[in-house]
This record gives sequence, C-alpha cells and structure tokens, in this order.
Amino acid sequence: MAALSSYNTTITANANTVGEVTNISVGGSSLAEIDVTSLTDANKTFLMGALEAGTMTIDFLAPANFSGFDSNLMPTSGDSVATAFVIAFSGGSLDASFNGIATNLSISADQDGAVTASATIKLTSQITWS
Repeated sequence: MAALSSYNTTITANANTVGEVTNISVGGSSLAEIDVTSLTDANKTFLMGALEAGTMTIDFLAPANFSGFDSNLMPTSGDSVATAFVIAFSGGSLDASFNGIATNLSISADQDGAVTASATIKLTSQITWS
C-alpha cells in the first residue's frame, strides 16, 4: 500500500506561503451530540449539533527578518476575520482547505539551535479535501 509522503508539503495563509514549516498538525474536529431520547424510547436517540472544527498547529523555523513575519499567524485581540488556509500535501496531490483565526504564537531559542516558532490556529470552518 502506498502512503502519502509529507515531502514537499506546503501551507498558505491568504495565498501567502508560510515558509520553512517543520510540522503541521490538525485535529479535534467533532460534532456536539444532542440527546433527544424520550422516556418511551427503547434506544438512545441523538441529533448532531454544531461543528467544532478543531485546531491546527504549525511549527516552523522563525524567519531571519521578523518585520516580514506573516501577520496571518499572529494573534490579534478582537480578531474576527478568518484567514483562508490551504495545505498542499506532497506537492499538491491532496489539498486541505479551511478558514481559521490565530490564537497563539510561541517563539523558542535554544543554545546552538535554530530559532523556532509555533502558531496555533482555531479552525472556523470544516476542512474541504480536494
């Protein structure tokens, strides 16, 4: 069975490439379960509620010029305008598209290591696969 390689996977935020990405993790998508079981039902009955789209974490090497840092990955107080993200797996053989808002940006600098950063994005839409 052939597996999908992560080699040459890219991510864009509002059509701007997020450079030097080392890891992408998307998860936590779920639906609220609404229990509508009555006392006369023999089995539990449920309706599905609102979608909780989940979160995405992007780990990347911090750019040498922070003045050019992608503002789509920086949290902004009161931000309600979602950014359009596209992950192009394996050079575009599979795409995941969704909207989200940056909620966290962390920067780390270790002795004798590259400066790295991690951004957390709250997804505001369902993922569309193409």
